[in-house]
Amino acid sequence: RSCSGFFTSTRSCTPNQMLSTMPPRATIALLLASACQVSCLVLQAAGARPRAVVASRCSPAMSMEEGDAGVGKCKWFDVQKGFGFIDVENQEQDLFVHQTDIKAKGFRSLAEGEALEFKVSRDAKTNKLKAIEVTGPGGDFVEGAPREPYYDDDGY
Repeated sequence: RSCSGFFTSTRSCTPNQMLSTMPPRATIALLLASACQVSCLVLQAAGARPRAVVASRCSPAMSMEEGDAGVGKCKWFDVQKGFGFIDVENQEQDLFVHQTDIKAKGFRSLAEGEALEFKVSRDAKTNKLKAIEVTGPGGDFVEGAPREPYYDDDGY
C-alpha cells in the first residue's frame, strides 16, 4: 500500500512519507510531542520525575481507573483527621486515602514520604478516585506516622 494521504493507514508509510502527507499543524504537534517524550525519558533516566508543567506537556500520563493497582508515596497525612493524599508514581493527580483503607498493625496512619502500594476505587459519595487496600511495599503493613504521646489535663 502506498502512503497517499494523512487519513489513510500509516502501516506502509515511512516516517518521512507520513510527515509529508500531514497538515502543517499536525506535523508541528507531532514533532513537539516527540520532543517532549524524549525530554521526559531523559529526565526519568536521570532519576528525576517530570512534574507540573513538564509532565502536563509530555506524553499524557496514564490515567488511573477504578480497579487499577498503583504505587506511590505518602504526600501528607493528618493523623487527627484520619486522611491524607498519596503522590502516585507517574501521575499528575494525587489520590485521597482514608485511615480505614490502610493495612497497619494497630493505629492506622501514614508517614510522610512512605512508599506505598494500593488499589484504586471510586468514592460512592464524591465519585472521585481514592486509594484502597493501602499497604507498604510487597503488601506489608505500613510504617505509619510516629504517635505523639497523649497527655490529659494533669500532664500525665
